[in-house]
Amino acid sequence: MNIVSIIPVRLAATRFPNKPFAKIDGLPMFHYVYNRVLESCTNTLLAICDEKIETYCRNHNLQFISTNPNHQSGSDRVGEVISKIEMKENIHKVINVQGDMPFISKEHIKLLISKIDYFEMSTLGCPFIDKKEFRDLNKVKLLIKEDNKNVVAENFFREPMHASEMNVNTFHHIGLYGYQISFLKKFLQMPISEREKTEKLEQLRIQDLNKIGVSIIKENILGVDTKEDLIKVNNILKQ
Repeated sequence: MNIVSIIPVRLAATRFPNKPFAKIDGLPMFHYVYNRVLESCTNTLLAICDEKIETYCRNHNLQFISTNPNHQSGSDRVGEVISKIEMKENIHKVINVQGDMPFISKEHIKLLISKIDYFEMSTLGCPFIDKKEFRDLNKVKLLIKEDNKNVVAENFFREPMHASEMNVNTFHHIGLYGYQISFLKKFLQMPISEREKTEKLEQLRIQDLNKIGVSIIKENILGVDTKEDLIKVNNILKQ
């Protein structure tokens, strides 16, 4: 079955302006992540909506598809890309990679793909580094449970809940997703839920309706939510 990896990228960010062009190991963040994903999936595209990013992609031969700038989420942007390429490329599975995940690896992509043989949607979790990170509202929490010997998502949230036990039943959610294409289309037609609006977590739109397969990896994958995270990432790469 043909697989495509899509990285949604846009400049409009309030917490970290111009984040896609923040440098990681000398490259704009989205270019660095693109290179990492390309190592495990040769069919990799950037889903973009900004002229500045398009110009950069053309100048550096990065594969991209231009999308509507008014999309409400990265998944909506991914959905538009799929609608433009699926007939031509016979795509059956898609990996949605956030453009601020510089430590994504081949193994992570493999885990996402393996889970969508059994679930319509899959994602990843990893341990929290410490209690401070666990309490950070920028770090999304993933509550897990067992379902017929598989691990699935029970809930997603930002503020630790009473039942949350750090790195026992609650892990750091990594914003990477695998989808069966047929399910992605259904997902994008679902109405936005009230919790999704409140938490600003699009996976809550389907969490109560469908099982999301989860793989918990051992290493902490640092995403770049803030300028402080960017400093940490570059320090790790220097080491």
